[in-house]
Amino acid sequence: YNFPLFSFIIIIIIIMKKILFTILMLSCLKVSYGQTTEIRVALNSGLFSFAGNGAESVTFINYNEVTNSGNTNNPYGSRGGLGIGLSANVIKIATNNTLVGVDLGYELLRSKIKINSINSSPENMNMDAEGRTYLNANFINLNVFLGYRLAVNNINIDFTGGADVAYNLSSRESGRATASNGYKVKTSTERKAIDFDIRPGIKISANYNKTGAYLGYSLGLVNYKADLDGGKNEACYASILRFGLTYQIN
Repeated sequence: YNFPLFSFIIIIIIIMKKILFTILMLSCLKVSYGQTTEIRVALNSGLFSFAGNGAESVTFINYNEVTNSGNTNNPYGSRGGLGIGLSANVIKIATNNTLVGVDLGYELLRSKIKINSINSSPENMNMDAEGRTYLNANFINLNVFLGYRLAVNNINIDFTGGADVAYNLSSRESGRATASNGYKVKTSTERKAIDFDIRPGIKISANYNKTGAYLGYSLGLVNYKADLDGGKNEACYASILRFGLTYQIN
């Protein structure tokens, strides 16, 4: 069994049961209190990077010419890479305009770091180079949030705060660099350092009729370098600036 995934599924089931129970109870009060429920699908994107002293904007590639393989010395880039995701959410809005909701979906997050040199072995040559490495991380993400809805003419503006519970399906670096003499290298290395991340965040959404758009920010609490050799004194946390489009289906 994949115990981290099994544990995540159990956590999701427990949280979803509590949320669905709460929504069911609120729905039973709908007639008395006029509460409404919205179900939306979302196309998500954003800029994913790493924050902390363990993240860098520039690094180098270690490359072995015998095995024709290599890796990025520090794949945790502080430069934002564009990601994409799909999710669905359920929101319960009370008559006093407070709201509670849950969002569940998949996302591909991509951080970026610049490459300025190649360290080639076994000759132990260091060559100036230009390139970049992306760290591609696949997540199943559950977001639980609370907030307030402000109605401005025909536009509903939601201010929300909550937290992601994210399970890391896989993480892999993809790097390319070209040395000043034309020598080219590529990397593709497994980089899964964590199983779970908790990411508190805030978001503002604007909805007109059934369509909407949002902007949000989340910061992870789990150190990606905590279990790496020499990484315990380095902080490296997920930083996500999200934006996307939504559509109400009910």
